[in-house]
Amino acid sequence: MMIVHCLQGLRLSVAGALPMKINFTKKEYQTLVEMLLTADWVIRSHEEEPRAATKPYDDLRKKVLSHFKEMGMEDAFEYVPDEDEYFETGDYEERAPHMGFIDEYDERGFWSLLASKLASRELAAEEALSAAGALDEEQRSVRLFEIIERYEEVFAESGIESVRVSTKTEGLH
Repeated sequence: MMIVHCLQGLRLSVAGALPMKINFTKKEYQTLVEMLLTADWVIRSHEEEPRAATKPYDDLRKKVLSHFKEMGMEDAFEYVPDEDEYFETGDYEERAPHMGFIDEYDERGFWSLLASKLASRELAAEEALSAAGALDEEQRSVRLFEIIERYEEVFAESGIESVRVSTKTEGLH
């Protein structure tokens, strides 16, 4: 395999071990950046303020992105020294393949979480009304899965049109 361009300076170290050097082609670097930005979306997209727990990820993102020009991605990013930050250009955001993965992940995650939350609430209400009391763990798991499946079928068929929110709070906890 011919290396088109060596990513100089990308060194990874593990708990005091010697740094590791990895060579990337421009295409591999671009794929790495897309994966990195996808992970960054999951880790930091809902942060209102930077958190100490996400700093190592942010530092690694910046380290990788610092090579964007030499790796042929000068039209994809701009570096703002005053903020010590790399920003995606609007054009890149519109055409970047990873954004499709993020949209798909968000969409699926939304419906899956909604079905799960509603099913858990429904199961708790069923158990509260049941003369037999709470189900054992296996029965509860089977019943929860049945309810989740029912919600998923409804959502798949009619999407957001099947969701109604009641503003009446009487009897709700």
